[in-house]
Amino acid sequence: MHPTPSTATIVTAGDLGGNAQSFARHLAASNLAPRTRQTYMEAVRSFARFLEENGMPTNLVGIRREHVETWIERLLAEAKPATAINRYRSLQQFWRWAVDEGEVAASPMLKMRPPKVPDVPPPVLTDDELRRLLAVCEGPDFDDRRDLAIIRTFYASGARLAEVTGLRWTPADHETNDVDLDAQTIAVLGKGRRPRTAHIGVRGAKAVDRYLRLRARHAHASSPMLWIGERGAMTVSGIAQMIRRRGDQAGIVGLHPHAFRHSWAHGVLSAGMSEGDVMALADWRSREMLTRYARATAADRAIAASRRLNPGDRL
Repeated sequence: MHPTPSTATIVTAGDLGGNAQSFARHLAASNLAPRTRQTYMEAVRSFARFLEENGMPTNLVGIRREHVETWIERLLAEAKPATAINRYRSLQQFWRWAVDEGEVAASPMLKMRPPKVPDVPPPVLTDDELRRLLAVCEGPDFDDRRDLAIIRTFYASGARLAEVTGLRWTPADHETNDVDLDAQTIAVLGKGRRPRTAHIGVRGAKAVDRYLRLRARHAHASSPMLWIGERGAMTVSGIAQMIRRRGDQAGIVGLHPHAFRHSWAHGVLSAGMSEGDVMALADWRSREMLTRYARATAADRAIAASRRLNPGDRL
């Protein structure tokens, strides 16, 4: 006989796959960012495949803590530690939903703790890498001006990929326009559809202005989206691919837009911006992310501060 599952009393027995579809509909009706919904569903589908491939129960009544732990062990062996903990937290959301919906009386993850993973600091672009990246976009063509404007927007604002992709350019309608070149700001829609204003600086505003002058003559100039290409508005994947391609040209292999966010955080903290301001501009609701980003280059900032303030240099 099988031991009693940790889910105890099942209100409505059901297959994980079928409940996953209901969970997806629940997420679609929520106010979560599309990427967040995708992340949650990737975890649920990954867990479902794992159960099926290994002959484990796929019905909610049979899924126990040991099955989740074995799945996490597999992830830690085959994927990056960050992926494992991300999947763990995403699967937690599924079980919380299942409990709220009365599908299970308790989650099999109720007393589990997240896997311990190495604290790997996020990568930060060096000044030399940034100069090389900007240099490969210093051309007269439409794509050059657009790509330079996108890269400067990322680095100056610290905005996320989806936020930069979603920028709108409707100068005749102030209600929907997201770009104010005179104020050097952009209006972005963050996680949870939370709006905020980000600063792109003098050089960022200049780069966007130079791009807009060519954009006005483009075949897709009527698009309400700021970033356009041969097929119209650029997508999240399209901008990510462009960043990777430009990174390859600059000798930065595997460059991802999120690297600019890491570099922005390091830059503003090094310049002395208060942690509260950094959290507000980055749209971080907890200090966990700030601490992780700050730790990545804490030693560099400490040495720079010592060069400015070292008492030994006064004697």
